[in-house]
Amino acid sequence: MKKSNFKLIILATALIGINTSAWANNRAVQISIGGIGPGVDGAAFETVKQVIGSAIANGVLDKFNVSGYGKEGGFSACAEATANSKGFPAFVRQLRTISPNKSTSFYSLNLVTACPGE
Repeated sequence: MKKSNFKLIILATALIGINTSAWANNRAVQISIGGIGPGVDGAAFETVKQVIGSAIANGVLDKFNVSGYGKEGGFSACAEATANSKGFPAFVRQLRTISPNKSTSFYSLNLVTACPGE
């Protein structure tokens, strides 16, 4: 094996290890969606709710705590994975595909180690 190929294999292995450990440490996601004046993007808001509901129904999430509601619609919440959940990374990827209308709505996702205490 060429020396350069060996270096690439070592680098790829290290990157995979870093990515896996990041998911292992971040077992929760803080979610915020809301309107910025004219009201929240209704379709995006419904999609966020459906993705969260599906994750709860399929045993991916252990906790879901809503911490606030927006005047123009929306909410801020934290969703935490179950101890044995293998579906949490896919859940976060699915949330990241949602793209509300930026002229009417804000949307953010932040991975955290755990949801704040109740």
